[in-house]
Amino acid sequence: MATLEAKGSISVESPTVVNSGSFELWLKRPDSVKVDVEGPFGIRLASALFAHNRYVLYNSFKNEVIDGAFDEKNAPVFMDIRINPADVVDTFCGTRGFQPGETAPDSFSTGDEGYSLLFSHHRGWTRYSVDGESLRLTGVEHIDSTGEVSSEEKYQYDLARDGTVQLQSLELTQEKLQSTVMLYYDHIELNAPVAAMLLEVPPDARRVER
Repeated sequence: MATLEAKGSISVESPTVVNSGSFELWLKRPDSVKVDVEGPFGIRLASALFAHNRYVLYNSFKNEVIDGAFDEKNAPVFMDIRINPADVVDTFCGTRGFQPGETAPDSFSTGDEGYSLLFSHHRGWTRYSVDGESLRLTGVEHIDSTGEVSSEEKYQYDLARDGTVQLQSLELTQEKLQSTVMLYYDHIELNAPVAAMLLEVPPDARRVER
């Protein structure tokens, strides 16, 4: 998968936002993702661009543009979810896999729906859920040093007309932010030419650099 274009619906639940709308997404490997979110009646809510180790976020309610370096120390919050730069491309196109160095799990178990693999890290653990038939990742739990789940990813897939497996829905939950974002992919087009990744913002938008 070199490029992806997608359209669908989105819902957000957090202490500050409870809303739903539609989204359009453009993705280009190795590091570029652009997302536009609209509310009812086509009202633009927010936009984001992650590319070339930089990010740009636009909040239409505040008419504010925030940009900065896109790295682990400066992970931005978009639609009340903190975006991890290491996983942003694979997360939005549903191709999440094991991280480098995750070759032998600390624990391994089987169940009715598939497999569960637990890997330890210096900051805690990562638990992966794997479908028993397709062997695709269906869930990722990030567990902190106290044993609490700090964030979770859930993926559901569907079989396209041509027989390929495509992402159907994506759910991101972050306990510390008390936020959940769900994306339902209604239309996906793979490997089509993607125009230049540019984020259009009003000229009077207030700019904030981080």
